[in-house]
Amino acid sequence: MPILNKRKSFIANTGVFFFFAMLLSIGVTVVAYRSVRIFEARTVWVEHTHTVLQRLEETHSTLRDLVANARGYALSGHHDYLLSFEADRTALFELLDGLRVLQIDNQAQLDRLARLSADIAKRVELARTLLEVDKNAQIDNIHAHGHDLSEDIRKQFVQLKEVEKTVLAQRSVETKKSIGWTVFAIVSGSIVSLVILLAVYVRLRREMQIRQAAQMKEHIYATELADLYNHAPCGYHSIEGENGLIVQMNDTELAWLGYAREQVIGKLRQADLLTPDSAERYRSEIWPRFLRDKSVSNIDLDYQRADGTHFSALMSARMAQHPETGHMISRSVIYDISERKQTEREIEALNANLKRHAQHLSNINKELESFSYSVSHDLRAPLRAISGYAMMVEEDYADALDEKGRELLQVIGRNVKKMDALINDLLRLSRSSMGELSLGTVSTEEIVEQCIKGLRREYGNVEFIVGPLDGVIANRGMLVQVWENLLGNAAKFSSKQEQPVVRVSARGSQDEVVFQVSDNGVGFDMRYVHKLFGTFQRLHKQEDFPGSGIGLALVQRIVVRHNGRVWADSTPGEGASFYFSLPRTQPDFA
Repeated sequence: MPILNKRKSFIANTGVFFFFAMLLSIGVTVVAYRSVRIFEARTVWVEHTHTVLQRLEETHSTLRDLVANARGYALSGHHDYLLSFEADRTALFELLDGLRVLQIDNQAQLDRLARLSADIAKRVELARTLLEVDKNAQIDNIHAHGHDLSEDIRKQFVQLKEVEKTVLAQRSVETKKSIGWTVFAIVSGSIVSLVILLAVYVRLRREMQIRQAAQMKEHIYATELADLYNHAPCGYHSIEGENGLIVQMNDTELAWLGYAREQVIGKLRQADLLTPDSAERYRSEIWPRFLRDKSVSNIDLDYQRADGTHFSALMSARMAQHPETGHMISRSVIYDISERKQTEREIEALNANLKRHAQHLSNINKELESFSYSVSHDLRAPLRAISGYAMMVEEDYADALDEKGRELLQVIGRNVKKMDALINDLLRLSRSSMGELSLGTVSTEEIVEQCIKGLRREYGNVEFIVGPLDGVIANRGMLVQVWENLLGNAAKFSSKQEQPVVRVSARGSQDEVVFQVSDNGVGFDMRYVHKLFGTFQRLHKQEDFPGSGIGLALVQRIVVRHNGRVWADSTPGEGASFYFSLPRTQPDFA
């Protein structure tokens, strides 16, 4: 018992040492990482300051070249000076813009740069006048005035450079300090870590030696271990590394193969137990890789039993040294996966069947869409004929018709318009499922505002209350149809209330945005909610609330095509709420 307690204490102390070494290593890593990041940031700022100084020098040099080119043109009239002047002026203002971007974090420098830019603009304008004046008249006066302005500009450049040089000196000092601290932290932490790890290594080495001695004394457990080995739920065998012969195999694998132990041990090799195809793959591919890497894992092989039948198995192996002989041997483990293979084949057959069904459904859907589109177009021709002939009768035979005849013609006209509206809805429904879905970032608030503006002309008594709405990634034209239908329905079914109100709101999560359109109208019975988004499905009478019965079907089709969801909630007489969600990102959006 004292020896056991001593060993436990030894292991515990080793663990403590190792734990502290690991903590210290992590700490050194964290400190080094933070120091390197700080150093990188400060280096970036030093480079930024150098860039500013360089740009200031380039800007001043470009201004001087511009003035010289203007004066050269005024004195000589050479066109090359004029071209150089224009190029320098363009480059000068680009350099000033670049300086503003570089100084965006320094308001004082921006103020100085603004004053400098104004003076430079004056100096450029003054230089430009040299291109237009009489060569013998005003050149001297302009040059004298420009000299004073150039001197003031030079002083401003000097002031800007001095500020940047001061900043550069300060940042250089901070960078050197950061380097020193980083080196100190890494070196000191590494030294301490090495000392602790060396102590842990010594203690672990001693523990390993003690364990090896104890293992030799635990030979009495060999029988139990052998029983576990032979009756394991997987196959085990060992192969002599030099000649490739099997030198050990457990009873489980022998039973799978149908061999007696004396038929295998020292007589057969791994390839002799495999089907011809697997044996060829093992010799040409797996065995050379195993010799190179000293291990292989989860190799799919077909084993052949003594009676000629075969089964599939996964084989893993690693190279090891025999504890007694010291020779290199490979220890292999195999798992019978015949049932899994059969299951995989059944799954593959099911997947193939599902693909065929999916293709069949896709073809049916395309045919239905084509049929809907064709019917909608083909209906227009007879509809136009009916409308035209009705108008001809009304115009040409107005005197021959009595009041009843004119009323019937009006009925024909109203039904023609109704049929035309139905055809338009069918076309929109067909288009919502056809063609490429072109996506982009869409402002939902703008769309809702436009839809409400249009509805107010028809439903002037309806109050619209709109909350903040998130923008989405969608097809703008289709999204407009969604909002037009939802807002139009809300206004229509609440317009007969004493104080009709339509509310629009949104709530967002990490993955999607959910929009809500609520009204205080007539509502509907939730028992029939399954009919709500069907084509030509209506829950109210046509004479009470006219409509084609396609609007909500169109909404659902568009939203689903955008990978979203649509649902509704209502109580009869208390209004209705319609919801639809759109994902934050669309897989087709690039």
